[in-house]
Amino acid sequence: MSEKSAKTHNHVSNRARNKSGGERKVVFKGFLDNPFRIQWPIVANNVQKAVLDTTVDLLSGIGDYRTSHNRKRTLAQQEESRKRRKQFEANADRLTVVSSETINVDNALPNTNLTTTLERPSVSKHLIVGINEVTKRLEQKVYAERVTRVTLHSCTDKSPSCSLAVILVCRSDINPPILVDHLPHLVAALNSLRPEQPVRLVPLQPGAETLLSQALGLRRAAVLGFDSDCPNLQPILKLLRNLPTLSATWLASSVPIVEKFVPTHVKQVRTSVPKDMKAEKQRRKEEKTLKKTKRRSTSNKISNRT
Repeated sequence: MSEKSAKTHNHVSNRARNKSGGERKVVFKGFLDNPFRIQWPIVANNVQKAVLDTTVDLLSGIGDYRTSHNRKRTLAQQEESRKRRKQFEANADRLTVVSSETINVDNALPNTNLTTTLERPSVSKHLIVGINEVTKRLEQKVYAERVTRVTLHSCTDKSPSCSLAVILVCRSDINPPILVDHLPHLVAALNSLRPEQPVRLVPLQPGAETLLSQALGLRRAAVLGFDSDCPNLQPILKLLRNLPTLSATWLASSVPIVEKFVPTHVKQVRTSVPKDMKAEKQRRKEEKTLKKTKRRSTSNKISNRT
């Protein structure tokens, strides 16, 4: 996936000077930026498509189960509402006509045979859906790993029973993308604390959220997380065997660090400068001289009046 080399800022500073003194040209100025950076992994388009297709097949049946479950719950609510209405109408002598009409409407409820109980797919027990839920799971695992390192004993009772193995992010479908910009940092922190069980972070192609939400029977499904013991997850892991693992060695202080220094990161800022610097300096000099002359004349007038 393509990455922008520099962000574009369109706001105007309150201290900005008037730039109408002549023609200007665009230049780029470099300055040191934060070297502790975690970039999104770059995944080939064919791998993204293969992972998406495999995931949709893996999620088959969840949408039907969710629809059936919601329909059954809706019918139960309608039945409870019908009973309450009949009880209310029985106590109201003045609603006899309305009562007969209401009963006729209630008799037209959908057939409960349509809500045949479907077995819950086993994949749904090992699936996490949503930006907030995946973020919460990552934060819990990072905290548990840090507590384990400090106290030198296992804290599995405070952490989720299963660890995440794969996180799929519909990054191209999320607006604004800053909503998921924290995920690479959390994944890198967890992988640095637990390198033996890395978490794979996979950005998907545009339009992936529509397919995933349809497979899940939801309106939105921007981020999916799969546990390590999720059944039939091996085909996805096989596709991601060459995907680089995100890590942040500076976050794992108890682990021996191979690199002593973090590479310098130089950032480029797009700005503009006058094409003729000599003429611009002369113009500024003349402006300063003119301002001084005006101030002197003003002060002389005030002194003469007094």
